[in-house]
Amino acid sequence: MNPARSSTQSPSRRGETVVPARRPGVGSIVLLASIVVSFPAASSAPTPLYATYARMWDFSPITTTVVFGVYAIAVLLALLVLGRLSDHVGRRPVLLAALAVQTAAMVVLTTADGVGALLAGRVLQGVSTGGALGALGAAMVDVDRGRGTVANAAAPGIGTGTGALLSGLLVQYAPAPTHLVYLLLVGVFLLQGVAVALMPETVSRKPGARAAVVPEFTVPAGLRGPVPDQQDHDLRLEY
Repeated sequence: MNPARSSTQSPSRRGETVVPARRPGVGSIVLLASIVVSFPAASSAPTPLYATYARMWDFSPITTTVVFGVYAIAVLLALLVLGRLSDHVGRRPVLLAALAVQTAAMVVLTTADGVGALLAGRVLQGVSTGGALGALGAAMVDVDRGRGTVANAAAPGIGTGTGALLSGLLVQYAPAPTHLVYLLLVGVFLLQGVAVALMPETVSRKPGARAAVVPEFTVPAGLRGPVPDQQDHDLRLEY
């Protein structure tokens, strides 16, 4: 018998059921996309609770603005410092650390008894989100460039809307509104942490991790050029 023909023979001819092989990377893409959903969901979860916090702790709208602001600043700073770290230490370690910090943020928010704890929880959320953004986007592209790009673009908006909606429903209809949403998210992050620990790493470790946490500031090539001398500038003005 011709080996080539035997190797291509369909199992159904022997009475077996043909089960299509699962496309590689589907599980990893789903997991990573779920994290891209859950992090924005967690960031928007406190929003419906701010009115409740304001009544409980008697703070002004300015305080609410500060709470929003510290989160945004923490995200930007973490993204600047940690955005390239996963290229050197791997995607999984960065994601596991981000999930751990995000879980800690949920615990802080669950037990918050004042504005200080609320600010601390928001800062932790911002650091974990900013630290995870680069690793999540890169990992999804590593696994599947096409599907990863689509998921990375669509998931954050879904997460933001879902978090605010879920939190609002819990505030309206569930007991312990300032605790329940955070406890649910703790469970989500713990499950995702276990899944990430089991996920195959997509890059090899390489040196340069310390240098990677130093932010780089560059000037676009189109804006580079000689700086005009002040004397020449004055002469042109006089002319």
